[in-house]
Amino acid sequence: MFSTYLKYFFFYIISAKNRQRLLILAVVGLFISSFALIVLQSTMGGLQNKLMERSKAVIGRATIIFKTNESDPRLIELERVLIKEHLSYTREYEMELLLRYQTYITPVTVHGIDQLGFLPPFLVNEHKFEAMIPTELAYKVGVAPPETLQLISPSHVDDLLGEIPRSQSIQIDKTFNSDVPEIDISHLWVRLPLIQNLIQARSINRIRIYSKTDFQKLAGLLPSWVQYKTWEDENRTLVWALNLESSVMIFLFAAMSLLVSLCISSGLLIFFNKIKTDLSSFWILGASFEKINRSTKYFLHLMSFVSIVAGVLGGLVFLWFFDHYAPEIMPDVFVDRKIPILITMKGLAISFLVPYIISSIFVTFALSQFKREHNLLDHVRSIS
Repeated sequence: MFSTYLKYFFFYIISAKNRQRLLILAVVGLFISSFALIVLQSTMGGLQNKLMERSKAVIGRATIIFKTNESDPRLIELERVLIKEHLSYTREYEMELLLRYQTYITPVTVHGIDQLGFLPPFLVNEHKFEAMIPTELAYKVGVAPPETLQLISPSHVDDLLGEIPRSQSIQIDKTFNSDVPEIDISHLWVRLPLIQNLIQARSINRIRIYSKTDFQKLAGLLPSWVQYKTWEDENRTLVWALNLESSVMIFLFAAMSLLVSLCISSGLLIFFNKIKTDLSSFWILGASFEKINRSTKYFLHLMSFVSIVAGVLGGLVFLWFFDHYAPEIMPDVFVDRKIPILITMKGLAISFLVPYIISSIFVTFALSQFKREHNLLDHVRSIS
């Protein structure tokens, strides 16, 4: 019985002479809403993910902060936990110093890296280096390899001839570009003994974790004397801004779906007014009021479901072609010349549920309005 109603509604909307074009436009609007939502979520998600992954590749996915000596038994115990979890990590001493080249002085964050262990990806081919400087910082200072810089520590002084800040000369081995501007402008990587010689202590104060793992579980395994921060904890403002950007985009497309659903509601009210005679004929032929209402509801929900699923599938096909065949459309000043694509289950769910829930609400509203304002029995009597 339902298949008969399905064929009737479908062919009436598609091929009837007095078909309701507003309803067809609303269905096309649902298709465009879901299509645009999955495309924009995937492209924006890809750009956001690339930005975060570049930053994590430089400063790590999590940082363990402490104050201890290299030979401290607690440090050995801490590293056993990390090794047991099969994590890649660096041992370093991080501090803020003054970088001096000729007459130019600028504050920098210096990372003293233990080169005997794991090295992050951007330094993996540079074993036994003395100092690595980002290209942007080198351009700011005006230095180039193999020139010599001076690191000055105002917090460490020598009492010879007064309190003189300690300094350490370093030779630049190579420049590099991490593609993270806020890091490239103020960070410097040197070998750990240079920093330890400057502070005159065999210490490290950071362990940076570069592996993907369950960081909530890891936090429960770490001892209480360390301070543990994930990349998201250290960049709360950036994470909040990216989440706000995604939320605003979803809100705008929810508003777009709302306008489309208003067209659906208006089109359905006009559509029901045109087919009320046919629905009365179904009732005269033996169909119950409940079956007619249920079949009408199922068809309308199926219409929304099919149009939204078609939009999501069309968006996925477009993204596949865009990812494989799109040219480099971004200007040279951007790191990502080609727009990256990131498709997630969350994005798929939002692209389907947002327009479907809104359209379902308005379909239910249109059905309730039709049942309240029209009575098939009264319509048959009026025709008689």
